[in-house]
Amino acid sequence: MNLVLPKFLPTLSVSSLDEAKVLSTILRSSNIKYVEITLRSSVSVEAIEYIANQDNINLGIGTVLNSKQLLNLPIPNIRFVVSPGFVNDVADFCNRKNIQYIPGIETSSEIIKAQNNGYDLLKFFPSEFIGGPEKLKAFSSVFPKLSFLCTGGIDLSNYKKYMDLPNVCSLGGSFVLPRKFILENKVSQAINHLNLL
Repeated sequence: MNLVLPKFLPTLSVSSLDEAKVLSTILRSSNIKYVEITLRSSVSVEAIEYIANQDNINLGIGTVLNSKQLLNLPIPNIRFVVSPGFVNDVADFCNRKNIQYIPGIETSSEIIKAQNNGYDLLKFFPSEFIGGPEKLKAFSSVFPKLSFLCTGGIDLSNYKKYMDLPNVCSLGGSFVLPRKFILENKVSQAINHLNLL
């Protein structure tokens, strides 16, 4: 599995089928065809299923803490799963189902564990609170083959510092696609926002 994430990954939760339809319309009309739906208390399985069944949308599931969270989801249509840390049973589940797993890391020890388990695409989380771009620069010389999906505290005021780093492949977060665009059904404004990133 060689997943190539976009430079910007919309990361949000969807709590209704209507929200899923608006989100799908936005993604189909933009230059970003990936989305990470986070598993929060308000998330709708029906909404996830709707997005999963849309052509040309690569669906990821985020904030996965254990494999039980994935059992009621449309597994055949999920391209990737993201965790805030390394979760053995999630890694095993994803390997069995041929889904790309992106474990979260914060320290060198966590990187080594992930790398020793065969992972070279990792989530750097929460980016702004654990050293940000400076820490990523330090990691690049020690772990030259790794790529990072960075999330946590990144917004329009600081994202360019991350994109300049060679070991950063993607930035995720609510700043990529603010939820207000979906709630207010502002499709054209959302598309313009995404295309300007």
